[in-house]
Amino acid sequence: MPHAPAKDRQLVLIIGIALLVLLLSFGGVWLYLQYAKKLRTQTNYLSLPSIAISRDGHSIRAGIAIRTSGEDAGWASKNQQAFEQVMKRALMAADPEKLRSEAGILAMQESLRDAGNDAIGHGKVREVLLTDLLISEGDL
Repeated sequence: MPHAPAKDRQLVLIIGIALLVLLLSFGGVWLYLQYAKKLRTQTNYLSLPSIAISRDGHSIRAGIAIRTSGEDAGWASKNQQAFEQVMKRALMAADPEKLRSEAGILAMQESLRDAGNDAIGHGKVREVLLTDLLISEGDL
């Protein structure tokens, strides 16, 4: 039985290695795309320390959680101090009388989300939730 010449064996080996590299490359790209998709759909929350403001005879204390995607979680953590300042300014501008209703709370959450996106997020802040809310007459 005749043996294949050495050149033919080398050619088969080179084609096999090329196919293996191509297959591994496609597999790597597919895994990366799956990971990126998971990050986009993942939900993360950044809880801010309780924020308290006092103005015009009213005091407001709020616990705030900022919802972002998984791919923006690190970015949100790095900007926590800036978020605290933005949320404090937004609470200072809030009308305490309107906040006493459910519609007022929803409007405030939307206002906080918009303030965060305008100042820092560029659309990265998906939602801002008021986890605790205390409104009182008189200063803290």
